[in-house]
Amino acid sequence: MRKIVLVGHGDGCTGMKKSTEMILGKQDHLVAIALKESESLNDYLKKVQTSVDEYKKEGYDELFLLADIKGGTPGNVATLLGKQQEHIHVIAGYHLAMILTACTNNQISGHDLLKESNQMIQEII
Repeated sequence: MRKIVLVGHGDGCTGMKKSTEMILGKQDHLVAIALKESESLNDYLKKVQTSVDEYKKEGYDELFLLADIKGGTPGNVATLLGKQQEHIHVIAGYHLAMILTACTNNQISGHDLLKESNQMIQEII
């Protein structure tokens, strides 16, 4: 089973979680951790670290850390934490269709999620 943690600047990730749950219903395995403007890097790192540390204790065997953009503080925190443990997959540049797929397809790998998500964007354009 997989836990999915959305990380991002401001309320974007919490809005994505709300939109996901509006479509799919409550998703206990989906968490959003927003970086607030007034929050320090260390405080944000601690918040995300806590969620990462708890995923195995909560009974999950895999973790997707989905960041809003590559190179931003949330994405850098996700990358740092993803390198520290196995079974953590970090993807930057999430969108709603990607999150819906991650929530509904527990068998999809991080690589396939990214590939499928990129195809979804191309089909829309």
